[in-house]
Amino acid sequence: MNAILLTDMASVMANAGVNTLLGMGTVFTVLILIMCVIYSFNLFNGSKKPAKADDKKTSVDNAVAQIAANEEASDDTELVAVIAAAIAAYEGSSSTDGYVVRSIRRVR
Repeated sequence: MNAILLTDMASVMANAGVNTLLGMGTVFTVLILIMCVIYSFNLFNGSKKPAKADDKKTSVDNAVAQIAANEEASDDTELVAVIAAAIAAYEGSSSTDGYVVRSIRRVR
């Protein structure tokens, strides 16, 4: 009678192992399929990509160059306003209300 129970238990465990492998295989196959679909969105996307950080950096560099060229300004509030405007342009904001320039130092 024990031999019957052992063979019956062995077949149950074998079926459980096969079910586990099939379930895990199905999950990973679907995950790979979803990954391929998401990747294909980038391939077939017809819209333009957003502006690169290099474009923003060049506009900020131009603003800083204009500030450096205009060293005649004796009033620091004008310099602070120009720097705040350059930061706002870099961040993509149209207003400088939320920016506070605490200190300005020259980088060599």
